[in-house]
Amino acid sequence: MDSMHWLLSLIVTGFILLCVGFNYRDRDWGVGLLGLGVLTMFSTLAFKMYITFY
Repeated sequence: MDSMHWLLSLIVTGFILLCVGFNYRDRDWGVGLLGLGVLTMFSTLAFKMYITFY
């Protein structure tokens, strides 16, 4: 169940980064937060693949 908590925290963090980045998308750091949020969402896929194939 520990891996489920990590996945949930990554998803929540990614959504928060996406929401804040979308609110400030007219500034450079807002676009950076959007990119970081997308990378965080992709990291959940990579982490799930790591759990599955390990």
